[in-house]
Amino acid sequence: MPGQAVVIGGGAIGVCSAYFLSLAGWDVTLVDRGEIGHGCSYGNACLIVPSHSHPLPGPGVVGRALRWMVRRDSPFYIRPRLDRDLLRWAWQFRRYCTPEASHRGFDALLALSRASLALYEDLARTPDLEFFFRRAGLLHVYVTDEGTAGARGEREALEAAGFRTTLFDAREVREFQPVLGDGVRGGLFIAGEAHTESLGFVRAMAAACRRRGARLLEHATVRRIRVGRRRVEAVDVESRSGREAIAADVVVIAAGSWTPAIAAPLGVQIPLQPAKGYSCTIDAFEEMPTVPILIQERRVIITPLDGRVRFGGTLELAGFDPTIDSVRYQAVVRAAREVLRQPPPMQHEEPWCGFRPVAPDGLPIIDRVGADGLIVATGHAMLGITQAPITGKLVADLAEGRTPSVPLAPWRLDRFPQRLEARGLRRSH
Repeated sequence: MPGQAVVIGGGAIGVCSAYFLSLAGWDVTLVDRGEIGHGCSYGNACLIVPSHSHPLPGPGVVGRALRWMVRRDSPFYIRPRLDRDLLRWAWQFRRYCTPEASHRGFDALLALSRASLALYEDLARTPDLEFFFRRAGLLHVYVTDEGTAGARGEREALEAAGFRTTLFDAREVREFQPVLGDGVRGGLFIAGEAHTESLGFVRAMAAACRRRGARLLEHATVRRIRVGRRRVEAVDVESRSGREAIAADVVVIAAGSWTPAIAAPLGVQIPLQPAKGYSCTIDAFEEMPTVPILIQERRVIITPLDGRVRFGGTLELAGFDPTIDSVRYQAVVRAAREVLRQPPPMQHEEPWCGFRPVAPDGLPIIDRVGADGLIVATGHAMLGITQAPITGKLVADLAEGRTPSVPLAPWRLDRFPQRLEARGLRRSH
């Protein structure tokens, strides 16, 4: 029978885990270090895109990354620094930059993302869940001859994977989205892709958890996870109301880039790097896109939301540096403005950056680890919003011991060549 579950992390992955655990009958407490939904789920690009299931490592990525390292405004930037964890991660990342690993990763991520999109459809039809959700498709646009030349091959690959696409020349893409300017040389529309408003989705799921009796504890620090006889027993938490030990039969660590630090005292090594992404959110304007737009060569996304528009992009490996690099932020804004026919008024401009958890192979980690009852769900990189519902469902499957609807083998932690220690698991804390 279900018992008590503690979910650590109040982003999209955490609230979906709490939601599906509560549906299964668990008594859930959700703990977040800040305000629920105000981490990486707050300002991301809001896309739900199975078509973007290519893992970050792939053929040619290392060469591009080395070239981009000399440009602070590049789509992928690694801040030069001596960091043992980063060097270890980069060495493993290099091993996955092969065609074989890329194809395996794409197939696995595609299955996960498609299952998640189906769950979004179910959630959007649930009477007590209200959140912004649109299946308007996704438009790739190209601003260079090289990008335009590669669009046909991109289309063939997507159609081979079962996507419906339309290839546009420069005139046709501007007819499809008249807001685009003369600098756009072509486009590729992918039908059926979706987008949401990430913070609104997280809040809606959190509210549904509350209605099901879950306790949501914000501004709370996890001091330790207690383990006795190789089973989780409790989570020691300090919040504004004081310290307490929350009894637990299952503990889910879904704290994004902070998951390794929470798991490490239990001897569980999780190879993640925080990848900083940037966004700019402004008020809706008259000539705004009706579908999300990816500027392919710049890796910048324009997402129309409910009353707002978001420009998002870039990936920066700079550790846990919370400052907004003005050069990188302005590169995102500039790329978005340059493809639009009329530069938008930047009303109520909201700059943001957040840390996306990236594993060396670019795939998430969803697995039982260490002590009995301990589950991790992290490492979704740029697909956290896309894959949040299915991850929550898989977490509930793991807690229940059910056969999952999506195979778990690709997401196991032991796929990485490392030793998982059992430090601290043999005694009660």
